[in-house]
Amino acid sequence: MNRFEQGSFSPDWVHSPGLSEALGPHQKHRERIHNELKEFLSAQEARETATHVYKLALEIDEEIGRILKDPLVRRLYEYDGQFFTPRGTRGFHSAFDGSNLLKWLSDSIFATFFRGREKHIAIRWLLDELGKHAWVAKRRRMNWEESHTLDLVPKEVLEAIVQRASEHKEFEAVPSSLSPEEQAFFRSFEEQMERRG
Repeated sequence: MNRFEQGSFSPDWVHSPGLSEALGPHQKHRERIHNELKEFLSAQEARETATHVYKLALEIDEEIGRILKDPLVRRLYEYDGQFFTPRGTRGFHSAFDGSNLLKWLSDSIFATFFRGREKHIAIRWLLDELGKHAWVAKRRRMNWEESHTLDLVPKEVLEAIVQRASEHKEFEAVPSSLSPEEQAFFRSFEEQMERRG
């Protein structure tokens, strides 16, 4: 593993011209996250977790970038790094880019994940929560490419679910016919009710 993968840089190296481009767009956040995680984790665990977080941010940026490459998206939506807002409407589709996701990770957010929890549970929870953002970005990209929608579930799929549910209700609404034994059994109760009433 080289110095770039380990994240061990001298301050002069980190801020040298051109290095931040070689390391990626979120290197300053990666270093900040690494330093904040050291409060809760060993240096190695903090470095590995910061690297996972950084890779998720890059994965998210790749998905969002693929969506934004389509000129139709730019015509139909405004994107501010957090939300795709359809032009001329009030709705929106959340999709944090890597930078906004990393900015969200403050020391108070890390405290929420790590205080009072076992390290491995807190790390898993943190990565799972961030993974949800990656999943959302990927779903929105896949649905855009397949159906030209940024919805997480395309309208056709929702309509099919509603249709199937309504067919299921109609099927349940039709009473099943009783067998002759069941009819005889319930007939005696009906006769008793008639005599009492």
